Amino acid sequence: MKSPKSALLGSKSRFLKIFTKVINEDPRNRTISRRQLSALSPTKPHFPNVSEVEDEGFFTVEDLTSRIDFLICLPYEIAAYILVFVDFQTLCRMSRVSRAWYCISRDNEIWRGMYTLNEGWKHDIPREITLTGEADWKHMYKNRFILSLRWKKGECEKRYLKGHLDSVYCIQFDEHKIVTGSRDKTIKFWDINTGNCFQTLYGHDLSVLCLQYDNYIMVSGSSDTTIIIWDMTNYNQNVPQLRRLEGHCAGVLDICFDDFHIVSCSKDSTIKVWDVQTGECLRTLIGHRGPVNAVQLKDNRIISASGDALIKLWDLEGGKCIRDFVGHTRGLACVQFDGKYVVSGSNDRTIKIWDVETAQCIRTLEGHTDLVRTLHFDNDKIVSGSYDQTVKVWDLKSGKQLLDFHEGHTSWVFDVQFSLTKIVSTSQDQKILVMDFADDLDTRYII
Repeated sequence: MKSPKSALLGSKSRFLKIFTKVINEDPRNRTISRRQLSALSPTKPHFPNVSEVEDEGFFTVEDLTSRIDFLICLPYEIAAYILVFVDFQTLCRMSRVSRAWYCISRDNEIWRGMYTLNEGWKHDIPREITLTGEADWKHMYKNRFILSLRWKKGECEKRYLKGHLDSVYCIQFDEHKIVTGSRDKTIKFWDINTGNCFQTLYGHDLSVLCLQYDNYIMVSGSSDTTIIIWDMTNYNQNVPQLRRLEGHCAGVLDICFDDFHIVSCSKDSTIKVWDVQTGECLRTLIGHRGPVNAVQLKDNRIISASGDALIKLWDLEGGKCIRDFVGHTRGLACVQFDGKYVVSGSNDRTIKIWDVETAQCIRTLEGHTDLVRTLHFDNDKIVSGSYDQTVKVWDLKSGKQLLDFHEGHTSWVFDVQFSLTKIVSTSQDQKILVMDFADDLDTRYII
């Protein structure tokens, strides 16, 4: 949470936004008036008169200040504004001091302000609820606070999804479903809440090594050297094939796409760019001297990671290599790119964070004891999975290891993804592990 000083000095607009409702509110509409609050206070301002004072040259602190409820003496708006900067536990304790403090501490705008001041805390409250003032900000703050606390302590509810008949290589999930690809040649759809498998797709002749989907299509790649585009518009009932792309001469190891292009990489050491609408191969990028194990697409730039221990940045349109990232001592297994940072995992057991513009390694993370097979990161943290059978969580800015889950899988971890509330991982042990940090919490409007 930002300090009161920095918030007060640097966020006048935020102050106005948070408290416009309180300041402009008709006092008659408040659940309790300022006079009533004062009456509820267990103490009132009291100054002794001359007849009450036995020694005019000595006064104790208790005589003058212990009976003054300073919060009630302030204008309501100022009292409410002060409480915005009190931490969650303190505010809860303050609500038990008196009925007056309880009433102030329940003010919805205080909790809205506290939520807003927490950097990284976002929400998605429907407009109609915002307009009617029905959003319960204290309830939202409480659930978001508990969620953050669980992430810090590594407290989560674990459950396994079982159904694949062989190793599970790849995964993607959202708030409704989990989609997995396996060595058993199938793609399965799972209900994220119940864990039930409600859809199984057949189409590839060998292992499904990679997949990615959005609301309209899913693209999968396989050891059978082909790429299949599937129709996702009615995934609950039917996911038909739209087209099959052929061009690689070895297994398709990773896949990604945007609105216009599909980018694939292969064991044949090439990267191919395809037209997402027609399926036409637009260009082939050649430069790596080993299998290209991972690829990412962002803002018309491609990042690739190879068994030759190099990461390359490519221009999508021209197909030219812009720069190399040199630093890993053994082959790379995974990479992610967000436009600013590149994060890579290698067989040298390390994770490296790179500046995409300079190709300089900013930080090296050490802790895994075997190949770093998979990783996923956001603005705050990195989650990685390894052949050492562990899933680890790291702080993106400091590189510090935050959590170590070493009892979830009994074999190599192949893929991992996470959201605000969950980490989901897949393994050679044929299991999908769901670690839910929001079990029994209301996270409807928290993003």
